[in-house]
This record gives sequence, structure tokens and C-alpha cells, in this order.
Amino acid sequence: MVGIAVLAFAGWWLLGRSGASPQGVQIETSAVTTGEVRRIVAASGAVRALVTVEVGSQLSGQLAEVLVDYNDEVEEGQVIARLDPQTYETRVREAEASRATALASLTLQRATLTRVRANTRTAQLDFDRTQTLSERGNASAAALDNARAALDAALADVSVAQAQIANAEAVLAQRDATLEGARIDLERTTIRSPINGIVVDRAVDEGQTVAASLSAPILFTIAQDLSQVQIDAQVDEADIGQIAEGQPVNFTVDAYPDMQLSGVVDQIRLSPIALNNVVTYTVVITASNPGQRLLPGMTANMDIVTGEREDVLRVSNAALRFRPSPALEDRTRPIDTEAASPRAGGPRGGGGGGRPNPVARLTEQLDLTPDQAESAGNVFRSAFGRAQGAAQAGGSFDRDALQAEIDRGLQAVLTPEQMQRYRILAREAANTRSATVWVQEADGMLVERRVRLGISDNQNTEAVSGDLAEGDMAVTRAREVRE
Repeated sequence: MVGIAVLAFAGWWLLGRSGASPQGVQIETSAVTTGEVRRIVAASGAVRALVTVEVGSQLSGQLAEVLVDYNDEVEEGQVIARLDPQTYETRVREAEASRATALASLTLQRATLTRVRANTRTAQLDFDRTQTLSERGNASAAALDNARAALDAALADVSVAQAQIANAEAVLAQRDATLEGARIDLERTTIRSPINGIVVDRAVDEGQTVAASLSAPILFTIAQDLSQVQIDAQVDEADIGQIAEGQPVNFTVDAYPDMQLSGVVDQIRLSPIALNNVVTYTVVITASNPGQRLLPGMTANMDIVTGEREDVLRVSNAALRFRPSPALEDRTRPIDTEAASPRAGGPRGGGGGGRPNPVARLTEQLDLTPDQAESAGNVFRSAFGRAQGAAQAGGSFDRDALQAEIDRGLQAVLTPEQMQRYRILAREAANTRSATVWVQEADGMLVERRVRLGISDNQNTEAVSGDLAEGDMAVTRAREVRE
């Protein structure tokens, strides 16, 4: 009986509650303000030196000396280790002996050539003498033939001697190359630092044998100039479109959680990295290392500032998500498109009542000189005139082609720094989007306002243009208040 009574009471309470009528609707608003909007992309990556060189050995052998240790500063060309040179000294002596043998053989062949040339001159004189006597009838034909055969044999001996000299010279050149190679190997037993830097890793000890038969073993790792470091951050493919070279980066490391450090995006590598169906790209960030506190291998947690606006109209992100329910139908007033006029103009909103002047905006944003502003105006007039002519002729309007023509024209007008800034501004302008904001007016009515939005952070979004003004009360939530 008690259980039945409890169930009956619970049913009566629930029915009573569900049947209660609302007392009213409470509207929650957030004022449209002027201030800063910063859009960031969070990422993490490992700190490393700008240049890191792994020093190895091209030769196999036993380490006779290891002259540096961890954290030692080294200079380019400094001896940091030595292999036992005995084997390579022996090869040098062997190569020197082989060269001496080849040189002696060459000297012998040259002497032989001198001898056969003397014999050739004698054979030539005998032939000339016999030929003269034969013409006078004082020598037989057989004697003349013998003299000619002796001369031909002497000439053949000269050719043989010359060929032997060429062969001996080639052998000597080969022995010279072998000797040079042996001396290079002997020099390589002395391992030197290729750069100025700090030894961050030592993989060997004195007396250890290294084998370089398949690949060069790594003996030391040297980092160059730790006053500047590099961070390889992995950025998700959904965010990589917002990243551009030159963007500022703020980061911290776990070793110094209270120390805020800064850097700049130096490179966006095009090679994707796919892991578990997640695609990321490597963004290289360079930063200074005051006091060399940042050590290679530390994990940096960073915020890449992909967009930053100061003194702009800001609307709450919650206001962008609000849509009035049917219960508020009698309290809403949709926008009157004919009577609406832009209100978010001026330098903060970026819009205005008329057509925006692109040259005036570029002059303000890029600090153009008068000559640059005049040239930029010619570029815009030429591009828009061509587009208008094509449209009047019945052609289609190609926005991408128009933008490409303007970019080419401005590239000849702006400095490289100004052009880089212009590309960032153009990309941000292309990323604007339209939205609807409901504003509560003084009479309590909710009025629809159309705006174009720019960058956004976790709380606010930039109102680039549209029918909003500072102080407007943007509706973020409407909830029923019951008895």
C-alpha cells in the first residue's frame, strides 16, 4: 500500500510539473564590444638545434684516442678522435714502394727509347750509304735490301719503346692514385669536427673497435649554435590551411612552465605524415634560446598565432549559435533587407556604406608610399576594367582569374615584405563568411542582423562588416522561466 501511494504521488507531481505553463522567457545577451581577437592553432613538437651533424668514421679500426666528451665546445677542424693508424701507415709505405717500382720501370723504358733511337740513326746512315753505292753500281741489291730491313726493324723498336713508356707512365699514374688514396685513408684516421658547436652525444669510448664495412658508424653528434633552436611541430590537416610563413608563435616547455618564449614559422613542409588515418604536416619554427636553457629533445607546447586583430568589433560565439524558437515568434523582427544599412564600417569593421576602396585599405595596412599607391590603383583599375569589359561582352566573371591578375600586378609594385603581408591579408579576406546575429533592442524585440565574420578565438569572433555596432546586445540564449 505504501508503494502504491508513493507511485501515485510521483505521477501526480510529474503530471503537475509537465502541465505547468511558463511564466515568461528570460533573454540572455552579450554586448558587442571593441577589442582584440586572436586566432591560434595549438601544436607541440620537439626542440632541436638548427644544424645537427652526426660525425662518423669512413674507416674501420680501433679508437686509439677520444679527445672530447659530452657538452664540450668544439671548433671546425678540431681533432676529436683518432683511430689506430698502423694498418693505414703500412698501406702508405706499400703504395710508396709500388710507386717507386713504377717510376724505375718508366726510367728504364725511357733509357731503352734513347738506345733504340740511336740504333735507328745508325740504321738510317747505313741505308743511305748503301743506297748511294747501289746507285753507283758499287753495292748489290741484296746489300740494299738488308740495309732497308735493318732500318725498318730499328723504327719498329722505337714504336715499341714508345708504347712501353706510355704503359709505364699509366702504371705510375695508377700507383700515384693508390698512394694518394692510402694517404687519404691515413688522414681519415684523424677524426675532426666539421662545424663549430657543442658535443651533445658521444657513442664510443677509447679502445672500442668501429666497423665501417656497411655504413659509417656514428661516433659523435654535434649541435651548432644552441643560441638558436628549431621546433618541428605536427599540425593537423584541418588546421594547416591557416598556417603561413612568418606567423608568430608563443610556446612553453615543461622544464620552465612559467617562461613564455616566442618564435616564428619558418617553413611548412609539404610531405604529409599519416598515422592511424590521421594526417599531419611538419611546421618548422625557429626561436631564440636565451641563456641556452632550451635543450635538444625538450617538448614545446605552442600556440601558433594564425590571425590577430586589434580594435575590431567582437561578437560572442554563443550569439552566432542562437536561433529563436517558435515560442519567441511574437518577439522577433526579421531583417528588412531594403531598409538595412551597414553599421560595422570604419577602420574597426572594415566595411562601409559604399563600395570599399581597396587602394586606401592597402595603403593603410601595408604603409604604401604615394608612388606605390598610384601604381596599385592602376593595377586595380586595369583588372576591374578588363573584367567589366568581359562581362559586358557576355563572358563569365572569373573571380580567381581576376585575383591572379591583381596579384601579378601588385608583385611588381610591392616590396617582398609587403607582398608577403598582402598575401596573408588576402587569404584572411577570402576566409570571411556571412552569419546572422539576433540583437535585443530597447523595446525587448529581437531583431535579426546580417554580418560578415572574420577570425575567431575561443570566445569572440570578429565582425568584419554588417549591421552591428558597439554596444548592441547580441542574444546568446533564451530560456523559459516556469512557476
